[in-house]
Amino acid sequence: MKIKNAESQIEIVWDTSGIPHVFAKNIADAYRGMGYVSGKERLWQTHQSTAYANCEAAALLGEKFLAQDAIQRACNVHGKRTGLPASPGDWIVDAYLDGINSTVEQLDEVPPEFENAGATPRIFTREDVAARYRFTSWFQHKSWTEKLTIGRLMATHGIDYFRNNLLHFSTDDERVVGELAPALKDVSTIPFVLAYPEAAHLVTSGSNNWAVQGRLSKSGKPIIATDPHQPHTIPNTFLYIHLHAPGWDVFGAAFPGVPYFMMGTTRDVSWGLTTGFIDSYDVYIEKLESGNEYLYDGQRNLLTERTETIPIKNLSDRNISIRYTGHGPLLEDLCLELGLDAKKPQGYGTSLHWALADVPTSAGALAELPLAKSSEEFGEKLFENDVCPLVNNIICVDQGDNLHRFIATTMEARTSVTGSVPLPGWDSRYTFKRSTRDELTVEVNPSAGYSLTANNDTMGETGPYYIHNFPTHSARADRISQILNSKEKFEVTDFKEAQLDLKDLRAEAVLSDLLPLIEESNEPKVKKAVSILSDWDYVASSDSTAACIFYPFMDQMWSRKFMRKVLSDDFLRVIPGAAPGLNRFDVKHFLHPDSPWNPHKKEMVLVITECLRQVMDSLESEFGENMSEWEWGKIHQVQFSHRLAKKSTWAHMKVEAQPSGGSPTTLAMAMHLGPGPGRAEGEQLPYRVFHGPAFRWIVDMADPYHVHFVIAGGNGGSPSSKFATNQFQSWMDGEYLTVSFIREELEVDETWQFD
Repeated sequence: MKIKNAESQIEIVWDTSGIPHVFAKNIADAYRGMGYVSGKERLWQTHQSTAYANCEAAALLGEKFLAQDAIQRACNVHGKRTGLPASPGDWIVDAYLDGINSTVEQLDEVPPEFENAGATPRIFTREDVAARYRFTSWFQHKSWTEKLTIGRLMATHGIDYFRNNLLHFSTDDERVVGELAPALKDVSTIPFVLAYPEAAHLVTSGSNNWAVQGRLSKSGKPIIATDPHQPHTIPNTFLYIHLHAPGWDVFGAAFPGVPYFMMGTTRDVSWGLTTGFIDSYDVYIEKLESGNEYLYDGQRNLLTERTETIPIKNLSDRNISIRYTGHGPLLEDLCLELGLDAKKPQGYGTSLHWALADVPTSAGALAELPLAKSSEEFGEKLFENDVCPLVNNIICVDQGDNLHRFIATTMEARTSVTGSVPLPGWDSRYTFKRSTRDELTVEVNPSAGYSLTANNDTMGETGPYYIHNFPTHSARADRISQILNSKEKFEVTDFKEAQLDLKDLRAEAVLSDLLPLIEESNEPKVKKAVSILSDWDYVASSDSTAACIFYPFMDQMWSRKFMRKVLSDDFLRVIPGAAPGLNRFDVKHFLHPDSPWNPHKKEMVLVITECLRQVMDSLESEFGENMSEWEWGKIHQVQFSHRLAKKSTWAHMKVEAQPSGGSPTTLAMAMHLGPGPGRAEGEQLPYRVFHGPAFRWIVDMADPYHVHFVIAGGNGGSPSSKFATNQFQSWMDGEYLTVSFIREELEVDETWQFD
């Protein structure tokens, strides 16, 4: 093993669970070892992710990624137009790059993933690391699609139809919708493809994270639990690694190719995070004049124009012309450049502003987090000059029994308006200053003794401005809160049970409102369904008959069908699948006393009844009439594999289908895709669980040297790895492993070491 610029001998060993441990004589060399392991285990994953971040996906993977590259270049996701500032953490980045680039420079042959893609390994730079941070922020939540959707619906049908479903909506928002109505009524849906170019129903990432202070723990020290939700893939989304230098240790999860521990623990601090569903986008309706001008505060300004040359695999380069107002690129123009027919409202255009577009990101922005001695210092290292290139809620605890929660992001500090709807681009009142670190340090030693986040609205009506406009349903957060209020003292075992919890509070809330509407139905199949659902304990276990009925029913999207029936608007068919805010219409929203939906209660009951009848028919088709055979886990199963598992090189990198409980709104989160019961063909599963906890992780700061931990699959990534799926069954069975910082305690796998 030769790592350039190493200052001393570096020892790297793998334990029998597949976790690499790097033992070095200084921190820089520890990071060199981390880079080396990343290159050995996840070189292709790093190469591909870097191509995404640098807006070069089409060059690597083909024309289908052209739209993705184009919108990212338009919004400066790669950061090339804002430059690369120096950072106090650059020394860590440089050390890490020494390690990963050493693996590239010492390759004896092209790895099979590269050969399969017709690609060549490359050297990585600081610019690549910074671009990766920015891309992580960019892809997690596309709130701008929801703003366009709700703006058009309100302008077309009236604000009152949708007001009660929005988390935040102000009198200023109402005035803005009225002002923009002529343009909003004709807003095109075509730009949605720019948000999710590969899949119209792409699901955003999520996570659970909570911590208690010492007064709520049996050990007297903070305990923290984290389980980030990611697509179930081989290799795993994260690389898990332990670094050691004299007087210092860190273990955690990092994206391969960057020296940033997204979740981690040291001797002094421990932190976890969730996707914040932070509203870091603004959509502007622009007044356009004479073809190449836009209005701003009564003045005509020339549109600027930039041509991006985008390489495409096996095709000629494409020149894409992008036109900008002061807020950002014009979406309809970009769509037309891509051959998409996105007509602009007469005299108007739609521009997109991303909070990081004009804000530079350093390579070392997040590298020094594991050097923090306290949760307060952690927060100081999380922001550089009030800038953080993330969109996450982060909870950090320390040995001094302190707990801090941060909104780790850079966003617009909006005033008057909430940000839930498009804004007038010609009015400077809607050009906002940026957020500051002090504004985003949102909890310090809370009075409750705990903090939690689960992709919910973590702020409510508090704070200087609205941060979460379109979060996911609060059911998981509410369940965590229930658990944390259920007893006086907690230990690690309690948190393990919580991470495996299958109680679905959303199901409870939905059915408490819905069942009374149909309990008098005379239809035999509906009566059967009502009887079973009425007796359900709302636990989404794999053997549950009620869950087998409820979740396919929810997949019927009865609320959308009802809205289309009342409004006769086909636009409701194209609500983005990854729009959590707009997919939360429930009975209570429609039956609000002041809602114009109220007169249509009869139609709603008919739609609900029809959807439920269809589900019962499909379950009979799947299982037969004997309802004792109807079990959620028989149609809802975990199955994942390497994307190239059909090729012999990767054929072993897969896990066979197994019954699974859970739902998107249980703590043991499980998100599914599939045709549904009675519709699967061949080897297709009715529902494949494709998204859930990438790992489960618990730390008691009374013993930070031992982390309770398990991976969904394994830690290996290379085709020859023995650790690609070795932890799957433990993860599936709710078991945990222990990762130790102590060299003498390690069970070293002598068969899996690099020369």
